[in-house]
Amino acid sequence: MAVIDLGEVTAEEDAPAVPLDHRRLLRAALGVLSIAGLLVIAGSAPGDAAGVRSLWTIDDFRGDDSVVLAGRTAYVSRPFDGRPRVAAYDLSDGRLRWTTVTGVQITTQPPRPAGDTVLAPTDPMLAKVVLPDGGGYVYEGPQNTVALDAATGRELWRTVGNAMPSAGTGTALVVGGGVLRVVRLRDGGEIWRRAMPPLAGWTPLPDYQHPVAIATADQDGLLSVFGYADGKLRATSRVPWETRTRSATLIPAGRNLAVVRDDPSRQTATTVYSADDLEPLWSARDLSPCGELLCSVGIDGVSGRDPATGREVWTVPDARIMFPVGPDRILLGENLMATRLRLADSRTGRALGPTITGAQAYTEDPGDRLYFVRPSVSAPGRLVVTRLDLADGTQTPLGVFGTNGSDRSFCVATRGYLACPRVDGLHVMAVGP
Repeated sequence: MAVIDLGEVTAEEDAPAVPLDHRRLLRAALGVLSIAGLLVIAGSAPGDAAGVRSLWTIDDFRGDDSVVLAGRTAYVSRPFDGRPRVAAYDLSDGRLRWTTVTGVQITTQPPRPAGDTVLAPTDPMLAKVVLPDGGGYVYEGPQNTVALDAATGRELWRTVGNAMPSAGTGTALVVGGGVLRVVRLRDGGEIWRRAMPPLAGWTPLPDYQHPVAIATADQDGLLSVFGYADGKLRATSRVPWETRTRSATLIPAGRNLAVVRDDPSRQTATTVYSADDLEPLWSARDLSPCGELLCSVGIDGVSGRDPATGREVWTVPDARIMFPVGPDRILLGENLMATRLRLADSRTGRALGPTITGAQAYTEDPGDRLYFVRPSVSAPGRLVVTRLDLADGTQTPLGVFGTNGSDRSFCVATRGYLACPRVDGLHVMAVGP
């Protein structure tokens, strides 16, 4: 049984450099739980710090399992008896609420909570992507999606394709099987569908939470924009795709869209197109969505730009990398390894609070706070937990946990809870107040 050893945390404690791997954060799949494993309930030990309290652990886990936290529930995807299953655990005490078989083969993508429904990707399909320089990688996408009732695990519906929820609209976008569809989350009822050629990419505009339109690109560079509510074609145009010399992806650019092209020399060029008529508006190098603006990242720093015109709204010269963490909040990295971060207002670029050291715990809904973890210097093998207030950048040390020598510091979070995989199992903690 793992015992959580909590120690005193001070703001003055030195911190080692810890790379912040946001690819793993976005995947949210390195937190590991076991459906068949031994569940250990661990009460708060004497002397526990008020801000970090051990709740329970699961000892048996594997690195390919995935977990996501939402509300007061940990949703876990894991193979059991050769079949993929999703299980729901109560975060407060580790009680198993339900477990449901979802398909034939497990996928590395975690469940997707959306209010009273959970979408479970299943039965992966592997596709090889060849890069312009001759290299390549294998992309895994689900062939099927199963919708489960969040309270009981009862199967609500299943469909061919990759279904991505929009909880705010009560719908899901489904791509696969040669069609593009929008369905209702609770019953899978089809709102509209369109036959589509094989797609090279797609993106909602401006995002999945507030979709107004969907932009797609086929493998020859034909861009199309459809209304999210009705599926009606709003605009279409063929744009330079250059897939023999570049790889290309779509990203939202406010209410418009952008095509990001990378060539073998790793040079990036991005063109923003109007969502109304797909006319090119402006171009830059490396662009990423950051709140209401687009952020360009280059040797001169990070700049926030007007999505419609490309006008530079603000610049932070010493920033080297950027990650959005809320509707109007971003994290700016002082180096490419993102070992030192600072919170900033995405509308102005203004820094909020002191420099942050550590790895952000992935969360589906950041709300008004984020949690960061980093290896402790004064207590080797343990992790320091800090809460970041997104309003003003205030950092509050919460506690230290861990009893083994692992320096792994990836965790997942929801408000008031933290789940961190360690050598001796996945540890679930209450964090607060």
